[in-house]
Amino acid sequence: MSKIVRQRVSMHDESTTMSFQSKNVNKKKNTHRKRQPIKQLICIVSVPKSVGEYVYIKADVELKLALSYIPDHCLGSLKETPCTYNHRVTRTDQLDDVYFYTLELLDQDNYSIEQIVNLLSHKDDPCAQLAIQLVNQRFNILNEYTQHYYISNDELLEVEQIAQDYPYQCIIQKVNKDNSSLSQRIVNEQFYTLMGVTRDMMFHHLHETKTLPSIFDIGGSLKMWCDLTIGSISSVQYFDQYINTYEGAQYKCRIEQRQMFKRTQVNPNQIVFIEFWIFQLDEPLKSFLLNPQRLYLNQIDYFNKKNTEEEYQLFQKSMKYKKTLHYNNSQPCGYKLLPWI
Repeated sequence: MSKIVRQRVSMHDESTTMSFQSKNVNKKKNTHRKRQPIKQLICIVSVPKSVGEYVYIKADVELKLALSYIPDHCLGSLKETPCTYNHRVTRTDQLDDVYFYTLELLDQDNYSIEQIVNLLSHKDDPCAQLAIQLVNQRFNILNEYTQHYYISNDELLEVEQIAQDYPYQCIIQKVNKDNSSLSQRIVNEQFYTLMGVTRDMMFHHLHETKTLPSIFDIGGSLKMWCDLTIGSISSVQYFDQYINTYEGAQYKCRIEQRQMFKRTQVNPNQIVFIEFWIFQLDEPLKSFLLNPQRLYLNQIDYFNKKNTEEEYQLFQKSMKYKKTLHYNNSQPCGYKLLPWI
């Protein structure tokens, strides 16, 4: 079975089990409490929403667009992934060497498409006009998602089997006629290795900042966002892009893109958009970036530890987790109970 299907079905099963076990607790009303007069607030002036120093644009359609970035959310030289701009990670699961981050939308005001166009038109950026065109094209997903072929579980499994031999990232996006929103971000161990990040670094960074890192250098400029969005909207199978690393270096990489629409296993009326980006590297760059020694040096730098034999042995031991009895454990790493999404 596809790992994506297996993990999402297990979430639904857990949610159902929890709901069966839960019960309502009725509290007696305090009849002795005095009634307070009801106060009513009347809105006199409507204050327009201000644009803060850091703007992550939230809309009815998932744009993953920012007009700036927060330096405190960087992991080394890796900036925040757009997947956590308007979301928080509420649950982390691991199946073998694949990590599933379940996302919950933050309670923030939406920007209308007119507000977004107005913000971009006043931004001093050579790619602003192109960004406006791409925003409009992104909104077309609300009209076009019913026109696509819906893949089967076997077809999804086939894509996963192709991707497992490479570093990859995947996003799952719920789509309906009114909106689209991110549901999960999925990456494998090789993807973090490509960035120069270990599991310990990742989980510590997530705990401290509640954000995840991006392999692309998405900063204050709109150029990278436009380049990535063009590749996604055009649905090309391959495109070349510069990837960023923990150390701050950049390397050109060929990315294979697989885009699919699927009816969910537990609710056939819910459509999800699945997008795989599979990173393909040539030698000798592949051996250099996937070198365990590089990971070790980055980890002691991140945790500010001395390069000692003891630290190196601890690192080697942590890297052998695939041989432990708990490696194939499908239990979540940590989560809070959520209604099924």
